[in-house]
Amino acid sequence: MSTSKSWSGEREWLAGRRAWIASAVGLLLATSLACGPGTDVSHEDVLESTAQPATAVVPLFDSSTSLEPALVVDTPTALITRLADRARDRHARESQFQSYEHYLPLYFENRTISIEVLDRVAKGGSDITVNITSLWPLDTPDFRAFYLGQGVLTNYYFNVDMTQVDSLHYTATINYNQKANRPLQVGDRMEIEISQFLQPTVSGRANYYGTAFLYVVGQGGMVPWEGIGANLDSSPLAQTAWLGGRTTLSYSYSNEPQHLFKQMATNLAPVNAQPFVEGRRLHHTDFGDGSHSEVGNPVFTSQQNKLGPRFAARSCVGCHTNNGRALPPGASTAAVNVQFFANNAAWADLHYSINGGGQQSFRMAHDASNNNTYTVRDIPGGATVQYHFTIANASGGAVDTAAAQFTVSGGGSGGTSSYGYSVLSPPLSYVIKVGQVSGTTVTDHPLLGAALQSQSTSGSPEGNVSISSWTTTSGTFGDGTAYELRRPNYTFTGTVPANYSARLTPPLVGMGLLEAIPESSVASLEDPNDSNGDGISGRMQVVTDPQTGQQRLGRFGWKAGKARLSQQIAIALNQDMGVTTSIYPTPDCGSSQTCSAAGTELSDAELDKLVRYVSLLAVPARRNLGDAQAQQGESLFTSLGCAKCHAPTLTTSAYHPKAELRSQTIRPYTDLLLHDMGTGLADNLPEAGASGAEWRTPPLWGIGLTASVSGGEAYLHDGRARSLTEAILWHGGEANTSKESFRTQSSANRAALLKFLQSL
Repeated sequence: MSTSKSWSGEREWLAGRRAWIASAVGLLLATSLACGPGTDVSHEDVLESTAQPATAVVPLFDSSTSLEPALVVDTPTALITRLADRARDRHARESQFQSYEHYLPLYFENRTISIEVLDRVAKGGSDITVNITSLWPLDTPDFRAFYLGQGVLTNYYFNVDMTQVDSLHYTATINYNQKANRPLQVGDRMEIEISQFLQPTVSGRANYYGTAFLYVVGQGGMVPWEGIGANLDSSPLAQTAWLGGRTTLSYSYSNEPQHLFKQMATNLAPVNAQPFVEGRRLHHTDFGDGSHSEVGNPVFTSQQNKLGPRFAARSCVGCHTNNGRALPPGASTAAVNVQFFANNAAWADLHYSINGGGQQSFRMAHDASNNNTYTVRDIPGGATVQYHFTIANASGGAVDTAAAQFTVSGGGSGGTSSYGYSVLSPPLSYVIKVGQVSGTTVTDHPLLGAALQSQSTSGSPEGNVSISSWTTTSGTFGDGTAYELRRPNYTFTGTVPANYSARLTPPLVGMGLLEAIPESSVASLEDPNDSNGDGISGRMQVVTDPQTGQQRLGRFGWKAGKARLSQQIAIALNQDMGVTTSIYPTPDCGSSQTCSAAGTELSDAELDKLVRYVSLLAVPARRNLGDAQAQQGESLFTSLGCAKCHAPTLTTSAYHPKAELRSQTIRPYTDLLLHDMGTGLADNLPEAGASGAEWRTPPLWGIGLTASVSGGEAYLHDGRARSLTEAILWHGGEANTSKESFRTQSSANRAALLKFLQSL
């Protein structure tokens, strides 16, 4: 069980590592948001369809695209795997703490590491070396290998302090499988965990644990795992469970289902570790006051005062709760956001506690008007909040205000004109697309632009919308069981658009993989004229790339209106938050409105971090693989025709810039095509080439986790379906035959199909 260094000299290893990192960083900087042509660094072979789309589109990626370094490198002496990790609160299997999947304060500061596994056993050698590179000096990090889990679910057979090479590089070598009491051999299941113990003077907490990764000796790359037996020993998941290829998340045993859509891809590259967490910080930042949605994180001062002037949400996470699908607003709000203010002061600190808990203190965001604000999010309805301020005075000192308290409700404000609080209206979970339609031409609404923005930083907002009632219809299954469907009726305040489309935010997982699907693969599924006579006539949405002017395959949005993930994020920043980028520098504004000047508020580098965060979120694994009812449901999914649109398996391009997304076999259950879903689901606002009745097939991966992640269930573009059963029953148009087949099935068969969907 040697822990000696495995190279002939530290200088050679460091030189090689620095060269690799320099190459990776150079590629990251060279790969623009538009991912234009560049140097061909390395390519991986993959079988892809050679079918050509009915309408010519320009591929996003091809053989000229610059590629980030491969994650698995086969050399004559070792099979090398490279990946990244983040600091964690507790161990993977400690369900009693529920503290493994969440993110601790300051997660974006010096708390990611790069990992390199040199597997010499794969080449006939006898040992494996694990090297790590940190961003902050560590106090001899712990390296654990070969899970034991006896007595407690946290111990390993092999547990050593790593050898320090220099202040940021550490290494350990293992040559024996204590679990099997023999030397290492190909096929051994080696779970590893690396604990980061940061040296003193680091800001915030210093001691952390790491992700439990499973490495199969001789194979290269980490694999998603499941826990077997009473001690939850790690074993590779069957590849049919790898919904997101090697990005797929291992099964979770920490009892934190609400966090499952927030995780790093299992195969995250070292070059993307820090951009991922910094992108997550932007995702959770209020673009008005710069506050973070999670307590304990500092104000992001460089992101203050970018909000608006008109907007619908203050942050990305304001609509994308837990990165899951949004729910329609109910009659009451379970949790609210409260904005505290202290006006006409050079600075101010807020001190508050909730329900008698510990006091929290934060420096408030200061703006150009000499006012200070800080937003506290997700305060439970009915909670008692105690607060006071420390406010700078004109003489250079400060004064503490008297303590005050209030009980949280759905609205209201308190305090004085100089300081106090205001309960914010909940963000509009819907995106309300608007426009004017003349024949086949759609233009921006003169008084609203392209989207309804229900809030403003100054002056009056454009208006608002609410669900005033539900129209219900009744029906029966083939066995006589009754069901009820509902659709929302909307009431607008302010300008009432004649043409609009209400859309709830979808889940964020897997979006990078959808971008990586080759256009040729989507084209092979297209049948716009229903030439095979099966009633399905899916077609590609073709959109104009706003950065290049080229014709592209539309992939993102309910009607596939955007070609690139960066463009989808940029339009959300623009229309939902009023934050401009180089892609969409002009604020959303109608021809009869007073419009702000064009500009770039979020830089390309910042947008790139947001894109890397969203594109590299792990896809949860499929569950209940051995369940007979779920297996029956999977067969019904095909025989009822569901798989004709919800295509189970696709392969991503070999040319996507990000190594994590290249050449992955994925199971998204979408064809990315537009389908006519009938008048029941139609809106009256066409988008690009899509009619009101046409919708892009939404992916189904992760759909079985909706209730756990989102805190409830709501499906389809406007959340009208309260269950998967209702979602199926709303299918019409091209999907009507499949819907009727489901409706007339026995209750046992219907339950089996639902069990399969819930396993995704």
